Amino acid sequence: MPRGIDLNDIKWNVISTAKIANPCVKNAEGSENPGKREKLEDGSCANGKENPDWKEGYTYLDRFLDTNKKDNNGDIVFMAISIGDYEVMSGNMQELRRYIREVQEVVVYYRNVTINDKPAVGAKVKLKD
Repeated sequence: MPRGIDLNDIKWNVISTAKIANPCVKNAEGSENPGKREKLEDGSCANGKENPDWKEGYTYLDRFLDTNKKDNNGDIVFMAISIGDYEVMSGNMQELRRYIREVQEVVVYYRNVTINDKPAVGAKVKLKD
């Protein structure tokens, strides 16, 4: 049988301008209300935000840009495909899977026809003394 195909996972990023929730830090164990996220009267958090470096109104787009700038030395490159192109890519993957299954069936057929649970017959090699 041919060696199987080893595909790697792809990380898909969904980027939008939707705001990310930045909740207050929970109260520590042993405090008056452990696990509660307390807010002050002015609406700010008593224990601070979980992500204090996020400005108010921080979005998924902002997070994506910040993360990629950090990971890629400040460089940002976008690659995108349309919904129609994604559907074409999906169809191509199905076609590839179909082809591989058919090739595997052919290989199994010829393997069964030629080997048939008997040792392969070939030219014998004699060693000189």
